[in-house]
Amino acid sequence: MNLIRLCCFLIFTQIYSQDIRINELVASNSIFQDEDGDTPDWIELYNYGSSPVSLINWSISDEEDDNNPWVFPEIILSEDEYMLLWASNKNRGQLTYPRTLITEGDLFKYITPTSPVSSNWTNINYNDNSWSEGSSGFGYSDGDDSTNIPSGTISVFIRKDFTISDINNIVSLVLDIDYDDGFVAYINGVEVARANINGSPPAYNATTNTDHEAQIYVGGYPERFVIDNFQNILIEGTNTLSIQAHNVSDTSSDLTIIPFLTGIFTDDNSQGVFPPDVLQYASENTSLHTDFKLSSSGETIYLRDNSGNLVDSLSFENLQSDVSIGVSTNSTNLVYFQTTTPNEENDNSESAGIVSSVVQFSDDGGPVNNTINLSLSGNEDGEYIRYTLDSSEPDYTSIFYDSPIQINSTTVVRAKIFKNNYIPGYSDTRSYFYNINHEIPFVSIVSDPYNLFDNDYGIYELGDDADGGFPYFGANFWEDWERPAHFSLFNPDGELEIEFNAGIKIFGAYSRGNAQKSFSFFARGQYGLSEFDYPFFSELNYSKFQAFILRNSGNDWLKSQIKDAANTSLMYGTDLEYQSHRSVASYLNGEYWGLYNIREKVNEHFLASKANVDPDEIDILTNNAEIVHGTNEEYLNLINFISGNSLTIQENYEYVKSKIDIDNFIIHNVIQIYGDNRDWPGNNIKFWKSDGGKWRWILYDTDFSFAGQWWDWSVNNHYLVNTLDFVLSGNQTTWANAPWATFMLRNLIENLEFRNKFVNRYADEMNTRFLPSDVVQHFNDIYEVILDEVPDHIERWNSDDDPYNYVELMINFAVNRPEYAKEHILSELDLPNYHKVSLENSTPNFGFIRVNNNLKIQEQVWNGDYFEEVPITLKAVPEFGYAFSHWSGAINSSDEEITLDVNNDKFLEAHFVEDQTPTDLNIVINEINYKSSDDFNPNDWIELYNPNSYEVDISNWIFSDDNDANIYEFPENTIIQQESYLVVVKDIDDFSDSYTEISNYVGEFDFGLSSSSDAVRLFNSEMVIQDEVYYTSSFPWPNLGNGDGYTLELISPSLDNSLPENWTNFNEHGSPNEVNSPTANTNSIEQTSSVLWPNPVGNSLNITLNIKYLDNYTIELYDLKGVNLKEIFRGTLDLGDSNIFYSTDNLSSGVYLIKISSDSGNNKMMKFIKK
Repeated sequence: MNLIRLCCFLIFTQIYSQDIRINELVASNSIFQDEDGDTPDWIELYNYGSSPVSLINWSISDEEDDNNPWVFPEIILSEDEYMLLWASNKNRGQLTYPRTLITEGDLFKYITPTSPVSSNWTNINYNDNSWSEGSSGFGYSDGDDSTNIPSGTISVFIRKDFTISDINNIVSLVLDIDYDDGFVAYINGVEVARANINGSPPAYNATTNTDHEAQIYVGGYPERFVIDNFQNILIEGTNTLSIQAHNVSDTSSDLTIIPFLTGIFTDDNSQGVFPPDVLQYASENTSLHTDFKLSSSGETIYLRDNSGNLVDSLSFENLQSDVSIGVSTNSTNLVYFQTTTPNEENDNSESAGIVSSVVQFSDDGGPVNNTINLSLSGNEDGEYIRYTLDSSEPDYTSIFYDSPIQINSTTVVRAKIFKNNYIPGYSDTRSYFYNINHEIPFVSIVSDPYNLFDNDYGIYELGDDADGGFPYFGANFWEDWERPAHFSLFNPDGELEIEFNAGIKIFGAYSRGNAQKSFSFFARGQYGLSEFDYPFFSELNYSKFQAFILRNSGNDWLKSQIKDAANTSLMYGTDLEYQSHRSVASYLNGEYWGLYNIREKVNEHFLASKANVDPDEIDILTNNAEIVHGTNEEYLNLINFISGNSLTIQENYEYVKSKIDIDNFIIHNVIQIYGDNRDWPGNNIKFWKSDGGKWRWILYDTDFSFAGQWWDWSVNNHYLVNTLDFVLSGNQTTWANAPWATFMLRNLIENLEFRNKFVNRYADEMNTRFLPSDVVQHFNDIYEVILDEVPDHIERWNSDDDPYNYVELMINFAVNRPEYAKEHILSELDLPNYHKVSLENSTPNFGFIRVNNNLKIQEQVWNGDYFEEVPITLKAVPEFGYAFSHWSGAINSSDEEITLDVNNDKFLEAHFVEDQTPTDLNIVINEINYKSSDDFNPNDWIELYNPNSYEVDISNWIFSDDNDANIYEFPENTIIQQESYLVVVKDIDDFSDSYTEISNYVGEFDFGLSSSSDAVRLFNSEMVIQDEVYYTSSFPWPNLGNGDGYTLELISPSLDNSLPENWTNFNEHGSPNEVNSPTANTNSIEQTSSVLWPNPVGNSLNITLNIKYLDNYTIELYDLKGVNLKEIFRGTLDLGDSNIFYSTDNLSSGVYLIKISSDSGNNKMMKFIKK
């Protein structure tokens, strides 16, 4: 009987398989979340037939001829049933089921504490019998509270038990919280989420560091936190969720905490309830993820049955964010929906299409001196343009465009193309400024005034709930609100550099209270761009950003205006991550808005760009191990280790060294201590690591450094402050040196190796980077950039101060700080004294001196102060072609590296001589793959060649690009055999998958090679340059290596690889670990000698060949880009001399290549010049 039923079911499946269709899809989703809290693209299937259909072994793909499509698991789609697929590229084929274990209205135990709560209140077995009981949510005002607590309450602590029967059946655990203003959440005593509050744990009476409005009561959604490592937190049986919710102040207008805890299960069970609508789970089994994403620009989706027959396909193009394409509910036509309905019947409100036309402006905006008549175009038949002149977003009621717009004053024009029954496209914006003049770039920010200045909705406004005093907590600008805006950047000549739509938020902490506020800009699909692709910062080797900041100078506003930018850029070239900057003038909705600094935004994308790692594999923590991104588990384990193990024991210190980047940690502390930043380390501290990496510290927000806190700028003797004592004292004196904040440095400094390294690096910096003359010049150079803009900025914001007065305070600090900083080192670390070390090198072109494996001293005479009881290392490093002879002075030695005890003033001279040993040939950079093609992607790689007749050991050599911070160090025992190759790869898996026969490679390097222009540099272990190539992807360099499947190949290792004419693109996919073919090495073609004459050539080229062996020959003409211009000859040639003439009349002047090859596989390359 069961067999008969199965056969009947299979028959019906085949008969009704055509009743499955692709019913709706979204190619850029920002509304519905998957089980990971992400918002991927999605595809909806619908069974519109009258019988169920088994989808087992059906497939779906975004490629028509896909040999490996995504295959459905064993699942049945019943009649009139919908199915949601996440097009996420996560490739998950297991059905899962969301069940909310804790939801709104559930009973909790709670307390509003008036004194410290027991430290174990978050544990499962804590006795909460004395606590009150109430339904979630908790708070006052807003009308969203089931359990009301007194107005002005600072905090409420809540607890609830929940049960897990089988942890192995859970694939994800998600906490959604609606809150006002901050919280910390724990499961079984382990912190799992927090927002807007410091402290571990926060004190019962702590206030949040920002205002945050609850969202559900105004139609929004709670914030989602996906809990990492939940398998190690949960237990089978009873578990406890505990949350402490905090207010921004006791005068705050409201307080809210409404938690939801949802498990994603592999089985359909009865635990909890199906998630409420507010959590935006699209269905009970929406956990299938395809192995591809959708492109909002357009593609076709193919659905096939288990026999590979095409069941349905759907094509789309230019699909806006959160707009779907799908089947009409009134017909079978494809239409568009602005209200998307995953796993439900499509919406009744539909549109025939989306307007894809873009408004064309006859003038791109910028400075204007005369009246212009602005023409708008770009609309096609049936389309029309409407526009506004008040910065508002154009809609169907805006001005109808039918004639040019006369512009004779500063004007913002926003225009959009409409069509009846079509969804309009994005608006386009241009700004025109009359009688302006800027010596620096300037930006125009445009947003509907309602977005900015409406009392209830505007992100720039105080609103009704603001406190009376600065920084006006409760104001609109303390909310985490995002609004759409348009951004334009103009160069100082007034030319438009880039413009785009984006999302904006108010950015910053207390500086939000300033009249001029900082903005953060976000690239999101809903505004048009998923990233900003523009080189905002010329010193960076990347130009793609997901976000950036327009910073008002923070606590330095209306003071020096350069503080943080000057302090952080002072550390250029060190092993520190910091934000690049670019000073700009600004206009907001056409009104002059003063000076800003464009800054990078510190987040996982910022770090991924710096370190060339996956942003999803980054942990970012702040303050006391509070999670910004990822998890804090490894860091907490490290802190626990240090707490229980003395670092005076070298073995323990070695373990810590394996977990944190010691050099990075030291230089981060050195600049903060030297600059007297007492808004740190208990604030403005972030640290991060990538998977498998070490913890590193980020330098940012240094407004308190180099003379002054914002409340006492007038004090001009901050250089006296012993900041080293501030961070090494176990006794807390301010919020900024709490014991947890100074814990790491206080413990590490107990280790002698660390202490010496710290002291020497501090001294190195004072002897070079922090030299007063250099710092003063740096500050003045930074200020010089904005000098001409300062008067207008000061006038705009009604200030009477002269910003340069504050620059002078910074200069005064820089001039006086060294003497006191040295005394602080002596007193805090109990050292006897410091002394002058004088180094001399009469032949600096022969070599240089390396100090402490850090400083590279190339001067003839150099002096620096170093400390007794802290030995320094000196290493004499000869340049290529020279040799080190000996040291003289305080130490007489022929050893290149020596250790010097600085117990008094010391003088040493390094002596170099010409190298009399036979000259070695340098290792050659022989091939570069800087951008692979889409269909063959081994990732970036380079090839090195050893031209010597003996092997060369390149252990500890360095490969770098044009950024000194990007380095790859060759591992120990890296040998390049004689006349052989070595490939250096960015990604081993990508390379080995692409070149399966090649095993002679090393890697991985963690930076990328630019596809526009970059450098490939090779240094020996002493950082002496061995070879370097600076290339571009445009003429005169060959350009087929820029994503077309070719590499840059050096025609011969004997040629000068700095010249573009010696490179070519001959072999598709390149020739890693092989001779670049063709080659200019005449030894490779033994059967023929050849001459090109005359050379340079006029109208006719004579190719003379001396044939020694009969063979079929081909002679071809190429340009320097590797393009085959003509086959000159193909056939057999007689033995002896043969002359072939070729007319060059049609060739333009330049350099060309002749390739001579034979059927036997031999070939050669020759070069000639056309006059």
